[in-house]
Amino acid sequence: MKKTALIYGALGLIPFIAFGILLPVWPDAWQHGLVYAFNSYSAMILAFLSGAVWGMTISGARPDKPTNGLTVGIVFSLVAVGALLMPLPYSIYLLIVSFAVLFILEVVLMFKGVYPFWYTMMRALLTAVVVVCHIFLLYWLNDLSVMSVPMEQV
Repeated sequence: MKKTALIYGALGLIPFIAFGILLPVWPDAWQHGLVYAFNSYSAMILAFLSGAVWGMTISGARPDKPTNGLTVGIVFSLVAVGALLMPLPYSIYLLIVSFAVLFILEVVLMFKGVYPFWYTMMRALLTAVVVVCHIFLLYWLNDLSVMSVPMEQV
């Protein structure tokens, strides 16, 4: 399971890297659409990860285990949807903070016995890459007029 999770986790980074870090190498005409694709993909992954928290909490459910993971799963799914409704760059800021806070909460859940240590270490690496990609995207947005373009023109 560890190997499969690592492979899928690494594959999940491809869109973040392609859209976030490599944005300037894409043709200018595509860049506005790619920023919105990045934002949508990021929100989708945040919702997926919050669902994973829900699933891990349910799968290990016992009377002596905490159920805070259920609340975490719901809240971050709603935050992901909210990020899609916000204008740039605010949605990207919200996603950066959400990925970081979700990871911190997962560390807490690891110490409470909900998450295995290896998974938390894998998520540390993946979260770091995701946050860096978001920061690169924000950097590139300073050079683009993406933030002033209405979605229907993309």
